[in-house]
Amino acid sequence: MIIDCGANVGYSSAFFMALFPKAELIAVEPDDGNYMLLNKNLLPYRSRATLIEAGVWSKSTALVVEKPENIPHGNEWAFTVREALPSETGAINSVDIPRLLDMSGRDRISILKIDIEGSEKEVFSANCDWPSKVDNLVIELRGDEAAAPFLDKISQHPFEHSHCGELDVYKRIAQ
Repeated sequence: MIIDCGANVGYSSAFFMALFPKAELIAVEPDDGNYMLLNKNLLPYRSRATLIEAGVWSKSTALVVEKPENIPHGNEWAFTVREALPSETGAINSVDIPRLLDMSGRDRISILKIDIEGSEKEVFSANCDWPSKVDNLVIELRGDEAAAPFLDKISQHPFEHSHCGELDVYKRIAQ
């Protein structure tokens, strides 16, 4: 089971699906334009892939996608989400990691990729025990404010850490 949080247009998802031809995948992307391309790019894998247009968060709530003004074409990865105010329209749903795991019908996540543009602060600030069900975690942390709650939670679990470019990679240590 592979879960791709912040799947963007699906390049990582497609890579994982090609590399692991028996794997199932859940890809989550909040931006509608990116989601359309994700859907297109994962067509060859649709029998094994579930796509969800939502933002990853710590609880069930409405989120708003924030797009920086004058964003150059090709930088659609810079979209962020925040919790919607009661009066805001155009909100999308959120989904949390335990819900994604439940949706998968599996007990464990083999690979969890998290690239959610700073929302990791919200995801890991909540009381979460789900990292005990993750075998490999790949995350792009956006600054110290987002990194602190993640590092606090992940330090409670037996992971070996390595770094590759802008990604932090955590591999569960066999007990």
